[in-house]
Amino acid sequence: MNANVINQPQALAWIDGQVVAAAEARIPLEDRGVVFSEAAYEVLLARGARLYETERHLARFERSLRGVGIDASVVLPLAAKALGALSERAVQGVTALAYLHATGGWAPREHLPQRDPTPALYATWRAIPAGRVQAIPGPGIALHSLTDFRWQRSTWKTTQLLGAVQAKRQARDAGADEALFVGTDGQVLEASTQNVFMVRDGEILTPPLSLNLLPGVTRALILEVWPAGVSERGFTLAELREADEIFLASTTRSVLAVTRLDGKPVAGGEVGPVSRYLAALMSAHLLEALGPERE
Repeated sequence: MNANVINQPQALAWIDGQVVAAAEARIPLEDRGVVFSEAAYEVLLARGARLYETERHLARFERSLRGVGIDASVVLPLAAKALGALSERAVQGVTALAYLHATGGWAPREHLPQRDPTPALYATWRAIPAGRVQAIPGPGIALHSLTDFRWQRSTWKTTQLLGAVQAKRQARDAGADEALFVGTDGQVLEASTQNVFMVRDGEILTPPLSLNLLPGVTRALILEVWPAGVSERGFTLAELREADEIFLASTTRSVLAVTRLDGKPVAGGEVGPVSRYLAALMSAHLLEALGPERE
């Protein structure tokens, strides 16, 4: 096992107003998030006690809560308390992922209980190995395309992630690292857990959010920091196969270059200059916001 993993601080959870070891945390069996997937979540990147792009993440969290029908006025103050309590236990220089999970609360198992239960908020804080979110594309990854079979509310960040799990399994079985959802009309949508970008003739394109996509925070940042601008315009899988470069973007992996698509190399099968430049740009953004990472 990697020594980096062995030396990680203990994973923590915030539940019922208390910070406990994540392995000891328990939630009610009839929590509506468990039995009905009535839940929304958000993930934030942290280094030490410093959180990355908190305002953007919490704004998206609120949007997801309202979409699912969970009272944001109850959940958001709890989220602030949870993040505050967990960040107090953070180790300086150690990068972590902070997950917020809000559910419809506990109630006897009925689709519509006679009285709405109080929403619940659970949070975890888990350290990740140094360098994992360093916005460096490395040698690139392989992408496997498949027809989108998810529900039509992917713009909300909910815990209904069975589609993403199944897609990743199909990608793995095909010898790829990540799955790419494509509409029945051939329009490229997004990867199972990341937004997708294409470079063609020096122009960067990404599918518009109107196509039932998750509004990624890293996606929004790239749209802001790329000096030449990014075109939010749809493109087909056939067009993507002719791209000069493909890369993915997410909070947990930042910028990730794609060098193979459906078993064939993208362009020459090497990480392209735009992907490398954006990776360096996002690395600098992370460093400025969070400070240096402990090795």
